[in-house]
Amino acid sequence: MSADGSVKNAAGALAGLRVLEFTSAMAGPWVGRIMAACGAEVIRVESRDFPDVVRGYSRPDDPEHVPRPTESPWFTDWNAGKLFVALDLRRPRGVELAVKLAARADVVVENHAAGVMDRLGLGWQQLSVANPRLVMLSTSGYGATGPAAGYVSWGPNIMALSGMAAASGFAERECTMDQYAFPDPMTALHGLFAVMSALEHRRQAGRGQYVDLSQFECTAGLAGELLVDALAGSSAGATPSQKPASACPEGVYRCSGEDRWLALSVQDDGQWAGLCRVLGRSAWLADAGLVHADGRLECTNEINEGISDWTAERSPLEASEQLQGAGVAAAPVQNVDDQYKRDPQLRGRGFFELVEHLTLGTVTACAMPLGLGDTPAASGVAGAAVAEHNDYVLGELLGLSAADIAELERDGAVQPRAGNQTGSDDQ
Repeated sequence: MSADGSVKNAAGALAGLRVLEFTSAMAGPWVGRIMAACGAEVIRVESRDFPDVVRGYSRPDDPEHVPRPTESPWFTDWNAGKLFVALDLRRPRGVELAVKLAARADVVVENHAAGVMDRLGLGWQQLSVANPRLVMLSTSGYGATGPAAGYVSWGPNIMALSGMAAASGFAERECTMDQYAFPDPMTALHGLFAVMSALEHRRQAGRGQYVDLSQFECTAGLAGELLVDALAGSSAGATPSQKPASACPEGVYRCSGEDRWLALSVQDDGQWAGLCRVLGRSAWLADAGLVHADGRLECTNEINEGISDWTAERSPLEASEQLQGAGVAAAPVQNVDDQYKRDPQLRGRGFFELVEHLTLGTVTACAMPLGLGDTPAASGVAGAAVAEHNDYVLGELLGLSAADIAELERDGAVQPRAGNQTGSDDQ
């Protein structure tokens, strides 16, 4: 147990590193979440007047959908292991405290709209003066420069703008949007790599730097193949499902049980032979016209019907195991319940982690899949309330006395911990 009352990964690869967050939702918090799991001390600045969106989420097992500021799984998933201090950054003394914290930090992460931190007096120009060795990551929808820098963004509109939504459409139903803010975690991973690169540069050059990351650019970069195709004039604007197929058979096939499916893709002629043997289709295997993909594509409907007849009599896991045994790329189409309760691979590798929670005892969360053999990642304590660690951050790190903190609370620059931390009045 640390002096701040949290449990840290003292043996983590980033132990001794201090990160200061001015973040919300996922794109920013996910950077600090991963760094905290690797041993960094991550301090998140919050305000009760502008609570993070995930503090307003309810628990999925609550039919009344009452907001649970410390208990929503999303808050745990994106914020476990962090320390929380509550400052009102609209007040000069609140900004002064934030600058002092940045002066003692190695990294600052923020994901507000472009220009917000500058207007608060907490932009790169101000913070780099207080701490020339600081690495500062700013991530926003469009980046800090360019004609769209001031535009408002959210995950779905970046999905559309980047071309990822169009890339996921079907020939008869173009532009399919998913229910997940896919650009957020992708931007966070880009941001984490950029931060670690900047820290290595600081080690060599002795100075920090500013990282300006655009969610639009990070997500558009994932559509590189489609962009290159368009530039080359080949299948311009087509979704992957509208392009000529290169694998056959390939698709999802109904299995036994309600709404159960198997996905498979035969990538070469050797895999085709393996599929035929598993399905007992000796006639297919002997048919010279089906040896190569071009011939199989002409018989796609017949082949798909034959595969569906076979999968319909088997569970997705049973079917995938038989096909994988023959070297065919196949896997069950799983939901979260499958992953948590039945997936042998995730269970065998310890993908799910028991995390200490301040109000619930322990909760299950996804472990950090980083694969660090000598310095494995481990989640810290979850369930912190707003201002949970004010005393440690302001008292021990900044050296303020109890009387100093009380006076700052009266001023409004510091917001005290208040209310029932498991209920909606915590905010």
